[in-house]
Amino acid sequence: MVKKIYFYHLIPISETYRHWKNKKCPGHLLYGLTHLEKYGIESIFQVIPFDPYHKRIRLMIYVLIKSLFSIRKYDLIYAVTFRGLELVILLRALGLFRKPIVIWHHSAVIIPKNRLRRLASALFYKGIDKMFFFSEELRERSIRTAKVKPENAIVVSWGADLSYYNEMFLGKKNVNGFISTGAENRDFFTLLKAFDSKMVLNSCSLYIRAREEKNLSAYFELKNLSSNINLHFGDWSLDECAHFVNDSYAVVIACLDYPYTVGLTTLVEALALGKAIITTDNPTFPIDVEKEGIGIKVPYGDVNAWIDAINYFSAHPDIVAQMGRKARLLAEKQYNLELCSESIATVLLSIG
Repeated sequence: MVKKIYFYHLIPISETYRHWKNKKCPGHLLYGLTHLEKYGIESIFQVIPFDPYHKRIRLMIYVLIKSLFSIRKYDLIYAVTFRGLELVILLRALGLFRKPIVIWHHSAVIIPKNRLRRLASALFYKGIDKMFFFSEELRERSIRTAKVKPENAIVVSWGADLSYYNEMFLGKKNVNGFISTGAENRDFFTLLKAFDSKMVLNSCSLYIRAREEKNLSAYFELKNLSSNINLHFGDWSLDECAHFVNDSYAVVIACLDYPYTVGLTTLVEALALGKAIITTDNPTFPIDVEKEGIGIKVPYGDVNAWIDAINYFSAHPDIVAQMGRKARLLAEKQYNLELCSESIATVLLSIG
């Protein structure tokens, strides 16, 4: 019997799916949607006709109405985030919504300091049947709150769409030094200070969202930075950024200290393209780049540690190449869209 799901995501689902079909973006951005059909899972979804990131109350009402009016068309809700689903989840917690709800929880579940918020939070999480986490660290932190039962908290190895990256990975490359492409909660200040140091001889291309230029200009004389630094401000497509990364020597992921997997999308892309990695030591990452032999970790905000790591990579190209090969093998073995989709499908099919 075919399982029918209501797939929920904040990004433009139809447009992203079309770009994936045309090999213009990787499928892992849709968290298994592209592959679930082969497991006997049919998906329906709604295209949100307004900006879901800045109109939260409107979003919650819209999602509630849409999920209720189409309730006969699906067996469960599978959501990439709970943002916008709050009212539906609350109804589920109160026993007023009969469809199971499965979500990705991008951070650890927490215990609010305010007593009323603690009570509301405890009720809220009763409305979620299963939760996917990116790492064991996030899962364990969540279980310790007693709001999540261990059997309902599942770690899934979220990984890159290798079929999208294969042509780039196997094709000719122009090696152009280090690269940084991430946009969300990145520590550009530490990275710029490191590459601006006279002790660093290698170059780095930083592709930074246009909205960040004013902020960085307030702290740096950008035009006076070292010639090692190639700053690019703009808004590139994921496909363009992937090609930039493919032509790099190694990937650098400098993150700010937030309690979730900041930089994970860049990390799994680096694996898919066979790139060695220098990354801030984010404890919520599912991958320890040093244990896996694919890179170096540095503490949050530590400029000197970044300088040391950059210089080590620059002085040891053979080791960097070996790290890159191990990174690609890790993607093929564990962190890829095929295995991720299979894990998701197994859970969705197990829910009655």
